[in-house]
Amino acid sequence: MLEIVRSHGAFLIEDDWAHDFAIDADPVPLAALDDSGHVIYLRSLTKSVSPAIRVAALIARGPVKDRILADLQAQIMYVGGTLQAAALDVVSQPGWRTHLRGLRQQLAARRDLLVDAVTQHLPSAHLEAVPRGGLNLWLRLPDDTDLPRLAAACEARGVLIATGDDWFPAEPTGRYVRLNYAGPNPGAFTGAVQIIGDCLTG
Repeated sequence: MLEIVRSHGAFLIEDDWAHDFAIDADPVPLAALDDSGHVIYLRSLTKSVSPAIRVAALIARGPVKDRILADLQAQIMYVGGTLQAAALDVVSQPGWRTHLRGLRQQLAARRDLLVDAVTQHLPSAHLEAVPRGGLNLWLRLPDDTDLPRLAAACEARGVLIATGDDWFPAEPTGRYVRLNYAGPNPGAFTGAVQIIGDCLTG
């Protein structure tokens, strides 16, 4: 990837929003391997701390950094001081690392619970890969699945699913749904997957 952007004199925006949600490995950002200023790296506390903490960081090197600073200089002066202070207080506390370790363990347990439920109760779905981080499972459903109908039927029974079509930059390569395993009630995963299965075959 780096060779491609370097050869074309292009820039790559690395939106590492899920960095703190790694489960099985410590992710290494592509920006860490870039020494020529072609990667613009973004991080946010919004997911890992609270939706109310609308604070992000941008890391860039070389000429692109100078261009970004020039464009944003006026705006930077008006970033809310309260949010900046809240973010600094959070990430400088001794408990921050403990929080991230606990978060990793909880996400791993919830991911595995949802994987088991899908494996046992949704045999017509194909889980192409168990994610090593993040918040979601992506399931490929049979090619004749009517995704809007499935989503509506599940919602009518109290289960919300995200259909995958909107996440493809071009034509979808299959019928996908996205299931989130970071919710507050992992005990409901099995029942929810059973409802998805009923709606899929019904």
